[in-house]
Amino acid sequence: MTIGTAVTRSRWIVLAAWIAGAVVLGWRGPSVDPSANQPESFLPSDTPHGLAMAAMKQAFPQSSGLSEAAVVFERPGDPLTSVDRVAIEAVATRIALPSGMADLGDLAGISVRSPASILLKPNPLLSQANEAGQAGLVIVSIPANFVTMRSDRIVDHIYQVLSEVELPAGLKASVTGSSGFGHDYADSAETSHARTLRVTVVAVIVILLLVYRSPLAALVPLVAISMAAFVAMKALAAAQQFGLAVGTAERIFVVVLIYGAGTDYSLFFISRFREFLEEGVSPADSSARALNATFPAILASAGTDTAGLLMLCFAQYGIFRTTGPAVAVALLVALVAAVTLVPAMVALAGRGVFWPARPSPKAAKALGIGRKKIWLNVARAVTSRPATALAVALVVLVIPALRGAKLTWVYDTLTELRRNENAPVGNAAVGIDTARRHWPVGEISPVGVLITTGREVNAQDWRLTSEELTGALRRLDGVRNVRSFTSPLGKEVSAVGQAAAQLLAKPKIRAEYLSADSKAMRLSVILDETGFSLAAMELLARVRRTVEQHVGKIEGAEVHLTGATAEMADTKAVTQRDFYRVAILALAVIFLMVVALLRDALLSAFMVASTVLSYFATLGVAYWAFAGLLGQEGLDWKVEVFLFVVMVAVGVDYNIFLASRLAQEARRLPCKLATCRAIIHTGPVISSCGLIMAATLGSLMAGDLQLLRQLGLALALGMLIDTFLVRPVLLPAFVVLTGRTGRPVNFGH
Repeated sequence: MTIGTAVTRSRWIVLAAWIAGAVVLGWRGPSVDPSANQPESFLPSDTPHGLAMAAMKQAFPQSSGLSEAAVVFERPGDPLTSVDRVAIEAVATRIALPSGMADLGDLAGISVRSPASILLKPNPLLSQANEAGQAGLVIVSIPANFVTMRSDRIVDHIYQVLSEVELPAGLKASVTGSSGFGHDYADSAETSHARTLRVTVVAVIVILLLVYRSPLAALVPLVAISMAAFVAMKALAAAQQFGLAVGTAERIFVVVLIYGAGTDYSLFFISRFREFLEEGVSPADSSARALNATFPAILASAGTDTAGLLMLCFAQYGIFRTTGPAVAVALLVALVAAVTLVPAMVALAGRGVFWPARPSPKAAKALGIGRKKIWLNVARAVTSRPATALAVALVVLVIPALRGAKLTWVYDTLTELRRNENAPVGNAAVGIDTARRHWPVGEISPVGVLITTGREVNAQDWRLTSEELTGALRRLDGVRNVRSFTSPLGKEVSAVGQAAAQLLAKPKIRAEYLSADSKAMRLSVILDETGFSLAAMELLARVRRTVEQHVGKIEGAEVHLTGATAEMADTKAVTQRDFYRVAILALAVIFLMVVALLRDALLSAFMVASTVLSYFATLGVAYWAFAGLLGQEGLDWKVEVFLFVVMVAVGVDYNIFLASRLAQEARRLPCKLATCRAIIHTGPVISSCGLIMAATLGSLMAGDLQLLRQLGLALALGMLIDTFLVRPVLLPAFVVLTGRTGRPVNFGH
């Protein structure tokens, strides 16, 4: 018994099983908890930043946070008053106490530094009065990455404290720093998730109605995939009990891909079902034969999607590693729905699924080939001049691909979040602008330099090393200031003032810059660049080289760099390695799966290569759109990996759909005619699939985040390029020129 016959005969049982399963899961199933299984850092522990943070925790446990929230207080146009300073210290004290937003577990390991905690003058956490007024800082060191849920809850707690402490009239407060930006990023991501879901569903409904002009034909895949999405979310919630992390990013990608891919699978089946009805086959037999005919391609499509996304499991960066499995689980659920629930519902509805139209041989004859006239013209043009079609398509793709292959990625994307100028407490973007009026931009996220040894070093040797390092670092272009054991107040204070500070606050300074066991020393380097910028990362490398050149007098010295810039530099290095690793694995596994389906290595290699070419072409067009037309600095670094995996996996789908039909036609027709018929018959359905995938993935542009807007446009462009250039022109031209039609696995009719 074939799969089509089994599903069709059991259509009532299949429908009842899905409904019962959804009801049970809705009643007893768990819900996704975005904070479950989330690590404190998304970087591996053996990266330079991970090792630095471990060393910092051992040597200076009070300053070992993975991120920082900076509360900026400002009295515009006037100096801070004594009442202002009392209020600032009250906020600092309250931050260390649990609240409804953060419990003792969340606050464990944080440290809070306020102006009163530093017995130095001038105080680095108090600005000098200028025409903008005077400002103060409270720095909260957080033992978690700035985009984790724990960091987010701690920042929520800080906002709650600021709402409960009555600040003096005229004193403004805002929350910034890496954790402040991470909190705003998470809020925007959550808003984007809800908005993306709405836009996705509306896009699917509109396109299905345009394709079929039938409410039921649009409703069947929409209901089936919506049910699959619900079941998938419950499955992901259950998987969290086994260690899977499902945050906001994972949920956003699950929604757009399950609707896009699931609807594609459904449309491919429904289109073939309609063909059999128009040939005079009964509805039940049409459903069975359509599923048998399309099952190999749907299975291969879902397989390539799932396998490609699963390759993200081999990434080292945490967000990449968790997104792959989450989306793969969702796509498997969509596959099951597309080959069971959709055929069962279609078999039950019969010809009525296309109401008010009634597909039949007579109707098909009346419509004739005119319904596919566009694709008939495309097929004739491509198959009559395949060399010309291939050359033109390659030129169109190669020009933007050359631009896409040479991009510089943007890492400083957090500062582009929206400002809440009129809110009682300013957000991170407002806070960073406030801080810049009073301190160098690097004051909010300084670079920490940590020098460790395996033995105790006397204070005099540390002093000499500190003096040498401080002078050398200050001479670097781009370094605004250095605070150290021998210069705790920075370069603005004379040597006499530094010596006086050493006498007045010697124990405090020693604890700040020398470890208790005298085996480590730290310095704080303030840059002229924002913490996540490429310029700051380049300067960081020069800071490391300079320090390494001047610690030779300390036997066994090891140099570690901490702070937001050091973390982003490691993120850049790790994610670049991840891209090459994931790309190679995804291409290899997808190639093997396509070969297994078509049993033609050369044709399979061309299909995979064409999607890689369209990936780079998409990057080039997206870069021209955002950098050229919109004046943005460039593309967000996360676009590189996510766009590649989705485009290669999903882009191959459309080639598989065409190649599968082409191979079936080639069993009884010559290559040129088989190619022509394959283009004509698959053109409407694959175009509909491509439009739906472009619309669902493009719905990411409805989000608040620049990443989602860029990724949404790039994915939509990529799907359209694959749908209307690679699949109907590039691949058929290659097939006609080479005669390679493949020999797919046959599941029967």
